[in-house]
Amino acid sequence: MKRNIKAVVLAAGKSKRMKSDRSKVVHKILGKEIINYILDALSETGIKDEDIIIIVGENRKEVEAVVERDVKYAVQKDQLGTAHALISAEDHLHDFDGDLLVTVGDNPYITSVEFKEMISYNSENGLKCTLLSALFPSDPPPYGRIIRDVDGKVGAIIEAPDADEEQIKIREVNAGIYVFDNMTVFPLLKDISSNNEKKEFYLTDIVSILKDEGYLPDAVITRNYFAAIGINNRTELAEAQAKFNKDNIRDLSERSGITILQPETVTIECGVEIGRDTIIFPSTYIGSGTKIGKDCRIGPFTYLRNIVVGDGEEISHQKLTG
Repeated sequence: MKRNIKAVVLAAGKSKRMKSDRSKVVHKILGKEIINYILDALSETGIKDEDIIIIVGENRKEVEAVVERDVKYAVQKDQLGTAHALISAEDHLHDFDGDLLVTVGDNPYITSVEFKEMISYNSENGLKCTLLSALFPSDPPPYGRIIRDVDGKVGAIIEAPDADEEQIKIREVNAGIYVFDNMTVFPLLKDISSNNEKKEFYLTDIVSILKDEGYLPDAVITRNYFAAIGINNRTELAEAQAKFNKDNIRDLSERSGITILQPETVTIECGVEIGRDTIIFPSTYIGSGTKIGKDCRIGPFTYLRNIVVGDGEEISHQKLTG
């Protein structure tokens, strides 16, 4: 029998490393806010908006301003760690009998593919906890390391600041995304302590607690290690923009039959429509809301946003916004 499912998005974190007055989850990649990438992935997974709870803090108003969905919100008043953030949603979850998908709010790379795989794996194996891990080819980011026992099972997650010299060499890391049996896991959150380097309540500690209770958590290793990468600073934001733009340009070229000259100098945001046989010349930026007809010539040195370009038109060396 298919179980009920809800999702929690942890989005209350501050933007210290972003050096920004705005929450990092509302920063945009190709014209779309980071948190909306996660919400789109949850929607594609089949989770209804009313079953999504976003954990916010002082950033509540700016998050609500960009989330045009009928989701629920819970407020984490103090930033005391990921477990503390999840407990903030107690009013929504204390009596929920079903699966709970918990995801970070700053990861635009995660997709419904990973979510669906985790949910299926957890259900098919009768588990109480499945987490997403990623095996990096070299030098992982400073994320929690997956500690496996002699049988290859997940034994614990050690956060990078608390890892010793050998543990920090482990290339399998925690993506910060979980599927829990809510009625089993939520009551155990109170057993998590803040006895660590940062004096925070880590959600990762639930793995060891579940094992002590006789349950066997497991991990799904994603085939795409990018699915574990969050955006924490401006460099990572720029890297995400470049990767998403490259993928978007490739998809547009193949799907729409357009030619993009010197694509490394062209940016095309989300929500752009371009007709067949149109040519995009170098040093061109096409923003969201723009619709370009067939057989057009756009660029070079052109910026377009939220405008309509008819079939056969030519635009170069211009900035046009609607």
